[in-house]
Amino acid sequence: MMKKFKVYIVTYKRNEILNDTLKNLFESDFSEIQNTEVNIINNHTEFYLDEEFIGKVKVLHNVLRPNRSNGNLAENWNQALLHGFKDLNNPDSEYVVTMQNDTVVHKNWCSNLLEMHKKFNFIVGKFGDNLVSYTPESVKRIGIWDENFSGVQYKEADYWIRALIFNKEKSCINDTLHGLELNNQDALPLDIAEGRNFEIEKTLKEKILGRDGVLKRRADDPEHKEIWSTRGGIYKTCAWNYFEYKWSGTWVSEPAKSGWIKNWTIDFVNNPPDMSRSKCIIFFKYVYFEKDIENLQAKKYLV
Repeated sequence: MMKKFKVYIVTYKRNEILNDTLKNLFESDFSEIQNTEVNIINNHTEFYLDEEFIGKVKVLHNVLRPNRSNGNLAENWNQALLHGFKDLNNPDSEYVVTMQNDTVVHKNWCSNLLEMHKKFNFIVGKFGDNLVSYTPESVKRIGIWDENFSGVQYKEADYWIRALIFNKEKSCINDTLHGLELNNQDALPLDIAEGRNFEIEKTLKEKILGRDGVLKRRADDPEHKEIWSTRGGIYKTCAWNYFEYKWSGTWVSEPAKSGWIKNWTIDFVNNPPDMSRSKCIIFFKYVYFEKDIENLQAKKYLV
């Protein structure tokens, strides 16, 4: 029987945070929904679950990924989509929800999500790819994640832009942390900042004028800070080089951090990039799944 929800939580070390996230999840209204499934995509050999969650979740160990890997989150999100839906024309679940291991959900996030899905088939929470909900229809329209973003940066901006291009009216993107927003005027709370290290950062001018600052995500603890410290340098540079190459020439101005990766303008939303002008060619990786994605030529697939 088709599942109502399949939830996939991606984790790398930080076991205490993962178990806290699971506790928060099962104490929310998610526990009131019938026919659900919770999966952990684990990317590190140091792993444990609190006893209360054994038997309540499935653990999918990425045993071929070395601990020193910088992590390909785009690949993890695709693993969730492929494992969750299995077949876009005959899906195994009505919804697939992906989360980070430090996601904190609102107590009524599930009922809020179902209410929003009455209008939208693709929904993004407040903090990047912290919480994302998909239907088979949204994946058909947007496609899968681009695994050429081989680290943790910029892949969500790429996916949100494609949602803007190919699924504009049916996408609710409420990524206020990065200023990437679409159809989110009536967005209901899904993921919240409570219990995690978010700070309001103000410039000197903002302080003097009494203006609001910008919400920033900071490391929760020394382990978190250490993990983040390994993901800059060449990894971040490679991700940006690919983003810039992929989207160059597709819009009136060239890719830049501001306006593309964060803080979309009204003009960008109303007149999004034209992906058909991209220099990139997209190659099938999961033919059995990707064959059912719509408008493959417009998405630059080699067909």
